Amino acid sequence: TRFPLSLEVRYAVSGRQTSLETGSGRTINLSSSGMSFTADGPLLIGQTLDVCLDWPVLLDGAIRLQLIISGKVVRTNGTMTALQIRRHEFRTRRADPGGGLEVAPE
Repeated sequence: TRFPLSLEVRYAVSGRQTSLETGSGRTINLSSSGMSFTADGPLLIGQTLDVCLDWPVLLDGAIRLQLIISGKVVRTNGTMTALQIRRHEFRTRRADPGGGLEVAPE
């Protein structure tokens, strides 16, 4: 079952390329095995992506989380991309001294 969800995403194309392609977009839907999202531009079927999104629910009502997803592009239609999730993990976030947020070290 896919759940409709509209959250901002950031992604990077992973692989052996010397210049890493990055972009952003918004989720369309999400499940434990796949997600659909809009991207800045068209992505290629077969590309491996690392996707990061800020989770909308706080852990213990106070701790911000990020969902980190790695997967393979299985379908595209213009800027709409469907990703088969191969791995995912939640990471905690902390406030940095500048007032922004960053991923907490593992």
